[in-house]
Amino acid sequence: MLTALMILVVVFSNAAGDVFLTKGMKQVGDVSALAKGQIWASIKQTAFNVNFILGVACLAVSFFSFLAVLSWANLSFVVPATAIVYVVTVLGAKIFLAEKVDRLRWGGTLLICCGVGLVCLPEGISLSLAMARKSLEVVFGALTMASVCYYFVAIIAAERFFGKTGKQKQFLDTSIPPTGSTPAALKPPVSLLVPLCGADFRACQNYASLCRQDYPQFEIIFGVADPADSSILVVNKLKADFPDVAVKLVVSSEKIGPNPKVNSLNNMLSQASYETLLMLDSDIRVGPGFISQISQELLGLGQGLLTCLYRAGEAPGLASTFEALGISSDFAPGVFVAQMGGGISFAFGACIALTKKTLQAIGGFPAIAPYLADDYMLGNLVYKAGFPVKLSKCVVETVLSRLTTAGFLKHQLRWQRGIRACAPLGHTGSVITNGTALSFFFFASCGFSRFGLIVFAVAVALRLFMAWMVGVRRMQDDILKHFLPLVPFRDFLGLLIWAAALFGNRVEWRGRVFRLEKDGKITPRHAFS
Repeated sequence: MLTALMILVVVFSNAAGDVFLTKGMKQVGDVSALAKGQIWASIKQTAFNVNFILGVACLAVSFFSFLAVLSWANLSFVVPATAIVYVVTVLGAKIFLAEKVDRLRWGGTLLICCGVGLVCLPEGISLSLAMARKSLEVVFGALTMASVCYYFVAIIAAERFFGKTGKQKQFLDTSIPPTGSTPAALKPPVSLLVPLCGADFRACQNYASLCRQDYPQFEIIFGVADPADSSILVVNKLKADFPDVAVKLVVSSEKIGPNPKVNSLNNMLSQASYETLLMLDSDIRVGPGFISQISQELLGLGQGLLTCLYRAGEAPGLASTFEALGISSDFAPGVFVAQMGGGISFAFGACIALTKKTLQAIGGFPAIAPYLADDYMLGNLVYKAGFPVKLSKCVVETVLSRLTTAGFLKHQLRWQRGIRACAPLGHTGSVITNGTALSFFFFASCGFSRFGLIVFAVAVALRLFMAWMVGVRRMQDDILKHFLPLVPFRDFLGLLIWAAALFGNRVEWRGRVFRLEKDGKITPRHAFS
């Protein structure tokens, strides 16, 4: 126990020292090109750099901890076991220094993890059930440790993204328009595109929130493929209730690919009068200052793409509640970590803002029509084209319909398989977000020992703390606030769905069945049945 603890101290203090030193030397600048007269000044600047001092202190802690553990453990065990510092250092470079790490380097890091796991096995162990249990103990122990680290990083990432607490309410409360006044010349007209497929739960209220915008010039375009779609009645009522708002309805079954949502977006595009496009899912509800906030952020971005995080506004039923809990306690923290680690290269269908010029630059909607995760691919193609992809500080609300248990599982499985196809490394790494389940399996692999129980309890406590800090405090998710104790149970479901997503290629979407290809593209069922 003490040996493992000291090795962790050696590893994390060493990695922290390397990160601090690198950050400090980046601030000092390139010393290789210094003239002789500048060397002494550079040494003084380095010596008084805060990051340099912290780095040296961390490395000192690591060194003396290493000496301490050598005083009672074997060198052949200690040195290989502390090699996991390479893994932690790569993660630190990615998250805190925003360095780009390619697949080959990640692969090498994974091999180091495997080697460390083998080295840490007890001496004299033989191939037996005991060895299998010990192997599982090491694997789940490492994953639990990674989960705990991830929770701390997620909290830091969310705090860093939203900044001072005083600014939090302005961005997150969708019922409050942005403070201050903006000249009308800096408020470009906006076309809202909302694809529909059946009337969603609270559809009237959701669509009405779009009409109550405190913005000088905008239009709302709804699109359906079926002339008998139930949402058409809701749109017609909306036109009657808000005669002063430009509301259009496009009914067209024309297809440019297998993705029905993208087909509707493409059919609506020809009716969009303005250059700035704002695409929303049909279950999204916003406040009166929404367009104003988004348009200003997009203007500051220039040619690029802006996307919004979301929280659940309503979730009737237990299955819908479990769906809602995952949004702010699982999905959002992962996005904040990605944002802190160098920015995002994807988008979310809840809200996407860009210009027609940007859309045309990536090939228009036909470029994403073959894919299941059209929102992810839209952001990714914009990113690959060299344009910025930014996460807005505006958070919208999604109004979930009442789900059955089967409906919840099908939706989550479709989402996870979509991630696996588009970002396989991201899907693999996301296993550590289910820390409660991982720590329980560590507890079980330890033979339900007291130490395993302590690890499990600490992991659950940190999981709930992260969910509160990110989901409740920063995302202001009231559903998560009231049902916070259910989060650990959702972790078990999350791990089960994550594992199920590794197998199979069948996905269901709004009553349609598709086959998911390895590159993220989809084929309708009738094409392969």
